[in-house]
Amino acid sequence: MPPNRGTIIEWQLGELLELPVHQINAYRATESEPAFQVYLAETSDTEWIFRRNPVVRMPISRVGFYPLWGLPYLAPEIVLLFKAKHLEPRDRIDFDNTLPLLSIDARRWLRDAIEKTHPGHEWLNALK
Repeated sequence: MPPNRGTIIEWQLGELLELPVHQINAYRATESEPAFQVYLAETSDTEWIFRRNPVVRMPISRVGFYPLWGLPYLAPEIVLLFKAKHLEPRDRIDFDNTLPLLSIDARRWLRDAIEKTHPGHEWLNALK
């Protein structure tokens, strides 16, 4: 794994998850990519708190969605905020594909969050 991206360690029997743990990856024995990932987040009573910048928040009621077809998902603007840090090619593709689908409120929230966390970021012009 590249430096500054975390370290893969085995979760020991009886070990409690405590800060700074924010991500859990589950691997199949024969694969190098996670089969699934679990992300942990900080919250207040009513708000999700962005761990990289606690000033950035969102009402918990807007953080995720439960569509009729089943699998719940995280608000796309939150996912894009996490992707804004590294800007790998897949992150830029995800931004380009998701931007036209974001509501005006989601765009506004993402623009504000990126301005607070990554001033001068290349996505800001597209979010105006």
